[in-house]
Amino acid sequence: MKRIDVYAFARFLILVGLLIGVIYTGSKIDTLSKRLERIETRLGGPEKIGCNEKNSIEKVRQSVVRIVGGEGEGSGFAIKDGGVILTNFHVIEFEPSPKVILPDNSFQTAEILMADKNADLAIIKINKNLPVISWGDPKELSPAEELLAIGFPLGGTLVGEASVNKGSLSGRRRSKDVGVEYLQTDTTLTPGVSGGPMINICGEVVAINTAGLSGLGLGISADSIKQKWLEMSTADDSLKDIKKITFDDTTSADFAVATFYNYLKVRKLEKAFEILSDNFKKGHGFDYWKQGYQSLLDTTVIKIEEDKDKKDRVKIKLSTKDMVDDEIVYKYFEGYWDVKNIDGKWRLWDPEIKEIENPDFLWFYE
Repeated sequence: MKRIDVYAFARFLILVGLLIGVIYTGSKIDTLSKRLERIETRLGGPEKIGCNEKNSIEKVRQSVVRIVGGEGEGSGFAIKDGGVILTNFHVIEFEPSPKVILPDNSFQTAEILMADKNADLAIIKINKNLPVISWGDPKELSPAEELLAIGFPLGGTLVGEASVNKGSLSGRRRSKDVGVEYLQTDTTLTPGVSGGPMINICGEVVAINTAGLSGLGLGISADSIKQKWLEMSTADDSLKDIKKITFDDTTSADFAVATFYNYLKVRKLEKAFEILSDNFKKGHGFDYWKQGYQSLLDTTVIKIEEDKDKKDRVKIKLSTKDMVDDEIVYKYFEGYWDVKNIDGKWRLWDPEIKEIENPDFLWFYE
């Protein structure tokens, strides 16, 4: 019977152990490699591995604003120094003087620089510099790459910072009629986030949030935005799709009342004050009167008509939006103004206007 060489057997066990370790380690490395490959694919390639999602979101949020119009609300983001902001046209449709609510909840009246209703894009400007978001290249997006849609859901209904919806690129769609490319994602884009940026993991804008259904979101691609921006800049009339406001306090009583509220809408408070009669002012100056309108975001005249039974009386219905702390407060009013012609100009003499609590939908059409 042969004696077992203990040392040789020990060496054999060590070699077996090393072999098993190598095989196990190789298997783990292969598993980790596949996981890393999947992560790279989801993020859009190895060059985006170093990007920090949290940092990208915090940075982009400083450039995203809420936009309030007369009939619409949404989001926007800075695309150029000097307070130049991009949004969707449908956010500011019917609103010649949209209000921009900044990240610190202060607000400014914006000037519309150019717009394209067909492409659903608009560029506006405020007198405040905002950090500009850098552009990404939609053509370099990988299939199923993670994208983040940032904006303010449900407009002024929900307060707080811009929300973030995460999804994946589902495909590319092109509208021949509109002439733009859309990026399709599996992100649900709720009302209010329209006009906000759709970014990659590195915080680069690849599209603007535009439309969505449950489980589906569409954004106009950055390439199409740049092309439409150029077309708007060189158009004969880049504001042809924008509603114009009329100011006239000489033609008729109802025009004078409408002019008063139009001045409030565009926040030209000094001009609005001029249309008020001394009878209404009762010795109070502009500084005293304007205190009641510091928080006013918007005034929209729903109905205005001369009273058939009372000379120089104008009946009105209107809605207002006020910024109270960080919340938009909606109010509705109904009543009339008695108006007098003084030296060829109509002046608002005496009002009888009451607030309407929770009006039903028929109130807006009666």
